[in-house]
Amino acid sequence: MIAALLAAPIVEGVVGQVMNCFSPSSPAAQASAVPSFSPYLNKATASPQPSAASSPMGTMRAEQWNRMGNSDVKSWVSSLAGRHVNATEASGRTISGVVNGVQQVGDALALNIGGHLVSLSQLQQISWSPAIA
Repeated sequence: MIAALLAAPIVEGVVGQVMNCFSPSSPAAQASAVPSFSPYLNKATASPQPSAASSPMGTMRAEQWNRMGNSDVKSWVSSLAGRHVNATEASGRTISGVVNGVQQVGDALALNIGGHLVSLSQLQQISWSPAIA
């Protein structure tokens, strides 16, 4: 029993030295030993999202385009020219056809859908797809 008590400090010393081999000696060494994931997370959150204008098909609701800046909305509606759209009004009525162009009507943008001028402000949703000839 006495031999075991005398051996305990020696075993603790050996175990402590072995453990020190596997752990950094200073906090600075600890920081450099652990890889930082921050650059990878920044890349993940900063990656650009594909724009609605570049998508061949899609749907956008009024609350989405109302959060966009004026130039972004103009760019998006201009990209709809030549595409088939289903534009839904607040009443639920849907106007379908190919977008022939975009016009500024007062303070609002309007789509020319199959010869009908439809103000963006009266719409709740627009779905688009490539026009079929």
